Amino acid sequence: MNTLKYNIINSDTFSLQFILMKKGYNVQFDGIFGNNTKNAVIDFQEKNNLSADGIVGAKTWDKLLEGENISKLSENDFIKIAKRLDVDVATVKAVQEVETAGRGGFFALLKPAILFEGHIFWSELKKRGIDPNKYSVSDSDICYSKWDKKKYSGGIKEYNRLSKAMKINIEAALSSCSWGMFQIMGFNHKSCEKDNIYTFVKDMYDSEYEQLNLFAAFVENNNLVKYLKSHNWDEFAKRYNGSGYKANKYDTKLASAYKKYSLQ
Repeated sequence: MNTLKYNIINSDTFSLQFILMKKGYNVQFDGIFGNNTKNAVIDFQEKNNLSADGIVGAKTWDKLLEGENISKLSENDFIKIAKRLDVDVATVKAVQEVETAGRGGFFALLKPAILFEGHIFWSELKKRGIDPNKYSVSDSDICYSKWDKKKYSGGIKEYNRLSKAMKINIEAALSSCSWGMFQIMGFNHKSCEKDNIYTFVKDMYDSEYEQLNLFAAFVENNNLVKYLKSHNWDEFAKRYNGSGYKANKYDTKLASAYKKYSLQ
């Protein structure tokens, strides 16, 4: 984690605010290191015999993260969501495996898996009355009109792109990432039964189980459960992964994963 102090706006500030909230502090989860975040940090530092300067450096981070770990999915978690969707457990496990390519929902502690999409950021800025052309040269790595895979940094480095976009517009930036193990776009937060992008992202930070819950809400609200129930992987992949699903063989990967888990 980077050193944080008053007035900083970046993705690490979300990590800070999330861990402070877990520890009982009443801070806003907004990515802005404002007064209430600074006051909470000072209080935490005072209570833990740290230099109470409101700056989150290595020692403060170490104390904040003491005993913390990534909350991974359990077998019971899969069972609960399978019951909610009225499908077999193998179905949920198959989708989880294919969407994560076998990886989990976090790059690291307090770093949910993300992929920042600059062409989506372009459209999200336009939705908010901001001209994206203003950033097409100075910020060409995060703001462009057409999808370009070459712009990806990959893995945890995607947080650098997110932080850069947050300095232009926080909500547009968060809405332009795919989040968690099921890679749900931020602009779909209402389909996940979250009123705003911040509550959606906060749940993504919470645990893999909360990421699975968001996925369940998404498939319910987009009428996709029927394809999971019938194991119609072609139709599910088409609607979940988009028109390029065949090129990426999502349907055949889902069928193969389901066969593997149904035999266990």
